[in-house]
Amino acid sequence: MTLKKLSLLICFLILSVNLQAQNLLKLNEFGENNSYNKLNYFNKNSLNEAQNPTLPLSIGLVAALYILNPIVIGNFDGVNLGLTKEISIGFGNFGEYRIGAEYSLIFKGDNKNQLRISGKYDNLLSDIKPSNMLQTSEVLSFGGGYFTDFNVNGFFPEISYGFSIRNDKLLFYPHIKARYTFITDTNKKNFADISFGFILGIANPFIDLNIRNNHGK
Repeated sequence: MTLKKLSLLICFLILSVNLQAQNLLKLNEFGENNSYNKLNYFNKNSLNEAQNPTLPLSIGLVAALYILNPIVIGNFDGVNLGLTKEISIGFGNFGEYRIGAEYSLIFKGDNKNQLRISGKYDNLLSDIKPSNMLQTSEVLSFGGGYFTDFNVNGFFPEISYGFSIRNDKLLFYPHIKARYTFITDTNKKNFADISFGFILGIANPFIDLNIRNNHGK
């Protein structure tokens, strides 16, 4: 797959996720007891989905991308493909301070099995407040951490951009992530990688914000 095709695929998938998330979250506007409006909303969207043949394809691609997160790694010696998956636990009102663990399987090359432990900060680009309801925000994340392929070790900075769906307990984060890994063994070369997919995490299991009592929600 060429870099041009990969870039187009990334843009298409992120756009699809954004549209689906926005449609789901519009249900909150109707209120819990307004069944009539909810029914009309579902009927309207069902008609739109029937008229939009690309919607099932988008949903299928998003579902596949959640399970299988592609990763591309490379240096001046060449480019390799693989699959990766990350889970995270957060701190703060929205879990914006996160600790993550990620395992990557690279199809060929010297670094086939990779494990990363990282810390990161999610800069939420929308002004949202703690709530029982899921809320959306564009996110620019910065972080770094420890790398090992069980033979050599290293460290890396990373940056990612995506569209998060979260409250004070749950994080669902489609994103694009770029990193550069510095290998401590001087006989091994450093490398860069880019990945895209979904992080499903626990936003904040350590603090009870008492949202119902404080905000009446």
